[in-house]
Amino acid sequence: MQLVCFDTETTGLDVQKEHIIQLSLVKVDTEDWRIIDQRDWYILPEGEFTIPAEAEAVHHISKQFLLENGVSLRSVYDELIAFTDGCDFLSYNGNGYDAPILHYNLARLGLDFRFDGRTWYDALLLERIHTAGMVDENGEKLHNNLTSAYTRYYGHPFEGAHNSLDDVMATIEVFKAQVATHGWEWVQRDEFGFICFDRWLCRKGGYYYLTQGGHKGESIESMMTIDRSYLEWLVDKCQWTDPQTKAIIEPYLGREKKSASRAQKSETKPSSRGKKRAKGTITDADLSLF
Repeated sequence: MQLVCFDTETTGLDVQKEHIIQLSLVKVDTEDWRIIDQRDWYILPEGEFTIPAEAEAVHHISKQFLLENGVSLRSVYDELIAFTDGCDFLSYNGNGYDAPILHYNLARLGLDFRFDGRTWYDALLLERIHTAGMVDENGEKLHNNLTSAYTRYYGHPFEGAHNSLDDVMATIEVFKAQVATHGWEWVQRDEFGFICFDRWLCRKGGYYYLTQGGHKGESIESMMTIDRSYLEWLVDKCQWTDPQTKAIIEPYLGREKKSASRAQKSETKPSSRGKKRAKGTITDADLSLF
């Protein structure tokens, strides 16, 4: 199987507003973990942008460097589509961050990317599941950032953290170790078939669940009984709700999919007969990316 492992460096953490300034992708053959090909672009955002000092201190990419060396995301779009065609994806927190910010950066340019129909393996989620309940020698909860995970498996940290190409290479090594430790069946999780752009939802067992807020962990189906008005607020009034999320929730409210063009294809609304899900039926590990 061929996977494309990807990572970004950005101007900030808001996936809907910030800019990608480095995008790295490495294609790997999981039969022997051979690197097939790679792309590494420094991205010059279109229009005005700033790089806060605290962000530059992490990734060491300056605005002047981008003005001299960057390429537009628009100019590499066709190559991005061709490079990733037919491949599933791997990342370290990409499902919660890098994939959504790529979506919004492309959408601002009027460009689209097929996020549905892919498997999005996320090594961070796997590592959090793997280390659940574990503590270090001081009795503290284990850290699960990429450097910590890599060090656990290989006995030393990797060099180049917060350069997206180096992070990609480290992610491949962590995922390789996870597969070796637990097997391929363990890494196959149905959550990896769905990317939520605004991070309001996750999908598990064919049901959509809220990932934040006062009803975190509750299925949309159960919310129709518990607090329908909360779903109406998400669709009608919440300023951060993406059309993708609205298109998923609206059928439960008996509405048409007003924004289906930007939504991923989703299953038909599950029948509520005999299938009411109680609050807390999915674990914190399932929600930990959001």
